[in-house]
Amino acid sequence: MPLGAKLTDDEIANGVSLKMATAIVNCATGQAQAIRNDLGNIWVEFQIEMLTFGTTLKTLMRKRGWLRVPPYYNPSGAPGR
Repeated sequence: MPLGAKLTDDEIANGVSLKMATAIVNCATGQAQAIRNDLGNIWVEFQIEMLTFGTTLKTLMRKRGWLRVPPYYNPSGAPGR
């Protein structure tokens, strides 16, 4: 395979973490919009599973060095610039 055609491990891990964050937010939305208590509890169970997986994924990403931290925001005109 040519270089650039295959995703690296850190790109895959960051993509999975992005999808997990989106899924967790969608579970919270489902909980908030659920009319029935039993369906709300199902959304809670889904979210607990995703949060558990997310914490495991974050630990693995930190251990392997795949965790990307966005650059700091320095507004223009801030003191000391």
